Amino acid sequence: MSLFDEHKAERRARILAAARKLVAERGYDGLTMRDLARAARVSVPTLYNLFGSKDAILVAELETWAGRIAARLPSGGDSFFARGMAGFEAGMQLLEEAPEMHRAIMRMAMTSPESSPMRRRAEEGFIAIMVGNLTAAKAAGQLADWAEPQIVARHMFAHHMALSLAWGMGELDMPTFRKAALSATCHLLIGVARGAFAADVEARIRELSRDPALRTFPLTTEVPDATSRSHDR
Repeated sequence: MSLFDEHKAERRARILAAARKLVAERGYDGLTMRDLARAARVSVPTLYNLFGSKDAILVAELETWAGRIAARLPSGGDSFFARGMAGFEAGMQLLEEAPEMHRAIMRMAMTSPESSPMRRRAEEGFIAIMVGNLTAAKAAGQLADWAEPQIVARHMFAHHMALSLAWGMGELDMPTFRKAALSATCHLLIGVARGAFAADVEARIRELSRDPALRTFPLTTEVPDATSRSHDR
């Protein structure tokens, strides 16, 4: 990486860190590009040159998640369920570290069509992490031979996103979101896991089945009116 690229990456990281802090304090609609530039110690034109808009800053934050999750995964071990749960926990920890920023990202994902290409790139990063673990499980004979890791991973991601949106809209609290997301993942995996992987998944389902919160959590999410949001581009 050249010195120029290093400086650019450092500025982007500083801006994202400042955005997380300001959104936690004021909410996304209370964040202005001028205040963000001041907090990140850059000029307003630099913000627009590096990102383009407030929504693009949210997408850039989303794009960092996959890399941050991958960095927290264990490098070894032979339990595919444990590896999957390590990724799940890493993702949940990121949400818990900056919940308001992540709620803003969820809402933006529903109301900003122009961010779709960038958002899809970020989503592919998350799916790739799951595909890697599922592919290794299949090679070890712990995933059904007819199961396609790419398809299974996409179903898992879709379930997680549906619950993420419910949490982002305030319909689920964090503990219920965590349990519901884990339950959805396990119920999907039980149909394709084999051997020790399947035994681990079944054990977790049995444990979760005793939690009454999973019998009553809501799944209906009202989509906010995009025209009601204030934008500071």
